[in-house]
Amino acid sequence: MKNIVELLDTIATIPHKDALNVLKRTKRDFAKKYNISDIPSNVDLLKQYRQLVSTGVYSKSERVEQLLKKRGVRSESGIVPIQVLTKPFWCPGECIFCPNDATMPKSYINTEPGAMRALLNQFDPYKQTYNRLLSLHMTGHETDKIEMIVLGGTWDVYPNGYKRDFLKWLYDACNTFDQFLEQYEQHNIRCGKYNLADLGIDYPKTIDESMLINETANHRMIWLTIETRPEYMTDENCQMWRSRGVTRLEMGLQSMFDDVLDANKRGHSVQQAREAVHKMRQYGFKFSIHFMPGLYGSTVEKDIESFRLAYEDPYIKPDEIKFYPTAVIPNTELYELYRKGNYKPLETEDIIHIIRKVQGDIIPPYTRIKRLIRDIPSTEIVAGSNITNLRQITENKMQEELNGDEGKRKKLYGRLYDQSQVFVSLTERLQAKHADEEVAIIWQQPDAISMRNFVALDTRAREIRNRKDKPEQESANLVVRKYQSSVGDEYFISYEDELGYLYGFTRLLLPRDEHAFEWEWLGKHTALIRELHVYGQMASLRDEWKIENWKSKHPHQQHKGFGSRLMEAAEQIAKHYDYQKISVISWIWVREYYKKIGYQKEWTYMVKSLS
Repeated sequence: MKNIVELLDTIATIPHKDALNVLKRTKRDFAKKYNISDIPSNVDLLKQYRQLVSTGVYSKSERVEQLLKKRGVRSESGIVPIQVLTKPFWCPGECIFCPNDATMPKSYINTEPGAMRALLNQFDPYKQTYNRLLSLHMTGHETDKIEMIVLGGTWDVYPNGYKRDFLKWLYDACNTFDQFLEQYEQHNIRCGKYNLADLGIDYPKTIDESMLINETANHRMIWLTIETRPEYMTDENCQMWRSRGVTRLEMGLQSMFDDVLDANKRGHSVQQAREAVHKMRQYGFKFSIHFMPGLYGSTVEKDIESFRLAYEDPYIKPDEIKFYPTAVIPNTELYELYRKGNYKPLETEDIIHIIRKVQGDIIPPYTRIKRLIRDIPSTEIVAGSNITNLRQITENKMQEELNGDEGKRKKLYGRLYDQSQVFVSLTERLQAKHADEEVAIIWQQPDAISMRNFVALDTRAREIRNRKDKPEQESANLVVRKYQSSVGDEYFISYEDELGYLYGFTRLLLPRDEHAFEWEWLGKHTALIRELHVYGQMASLRDEWKIENWKSKHPHQQHKGFGSRLMEAAEQIAKHYDYQKISVISWIWVREYYKKIGYQKEWTYMVKSLS
């Protein structure tokens, strides 16, 4: 035990520069000093560290936890993503590029990492959740704030009973993970990783009870995502999704050209997709749209134009996009076309060209690029690019071009603040003539020339954690970007530093009367908050020591109240334009937060009067 304490003390003093390599040398030197044949793994050290902390032998150390955490970027914002798959089932789509693996839900392959985990868990929702949370816990991640992502074919074709029970088990697994972990660590249960014994845990009888428990559980769902298709975007489904806690939707559009959709047997039109996105907004959902460059019948020029049309069309303008270049997979109709010489996939250079054009010229600052390639093992790809780090390759090339060219930097980074005007206060901006047509900057003019670590302007690239040269005295502008959607006026309100890095943002929608639902929580003159997101390491729900430590080191980030200030700005804008209420699509965990700032629960939304 003394030796382990000595090692932990040494790890706690490792400087940030080249930290991971120094950690490896430290463990190697430790093993050599004490004649240990195997160098201790991070997982083993974390386990011993936790035992020492729980018995009071060792004090909590944020530095030790950071260094021993595996793939820390997964929980760097304090939220861990958990992907679960539904069971294999019928899908209404007949897409020619879609794999047809009988062991998987439609469009998935059993060698994809997430799909493989689901198969090993027999697609059981609580086994998938327990095992994923266990894996994250053992590798040093906090698991009390969870982004639950439900994948697998088309959610809405599954029987209602299956969908209800599947989501209930997700809530139950989160609610009881501590009980499971206690039994697992005390060896009171005998289970392999994918074969859990009967845990003897009492679960609630209804999903409503499970959801209510999750509001104050130690492991809470921050967001809940499902996948769907345009033809299933109905009022009935939207209301069912909300009643089950769904806050975010993913939908495949793939192309903005009907002839391409028809050639690939997508089974829906661009107009159906436009109407579907319109309805998502009306209900206040956050949403992600999938695009597939390189489809049968498309061209490089059409693929680029698809993105341009999507952001020019007020019915689309996605919050997030996934960029999935088409790959030829065995046992698909596209494979047969390729084999007969009737289809040629995009070359890697073509894909890089499309990414550069989309990132450099099209993607607006209010969008997040979630993915630039799908995680399909290269062994499954018959033809098409199998390079998995396309984002890195592309951005490295763009960085090289920008480094020595001030004009190119000004052109790219200038898009962050196109037609901008600086104001002393938000009140001044709201009272100014024609200010609605400009990007409003509250405080000081940003820097549009200096080099930085991002070359895409999307929200993922601009997260404050990506800034490596953080100044000692950090400052933030309030930035208000307005754009038109089919439902009404959209405001992307953010706090950003002088280089455009994001501390946090919110999405405010002011629906026009003709597009507002006649419901108490979504009626006329009701503004909608579709997302509130503050970046920076969020402390554990149970670790007050982390909160205080983070406050002292990062006074500019979450715990200084960026979230509250963003909400105040959104409320001020809504009130200025005579909206009487503001309604937030409510994630389960944050309901307590909204109550503290004056909101009350109405059905599944948190609502505040502005009068």
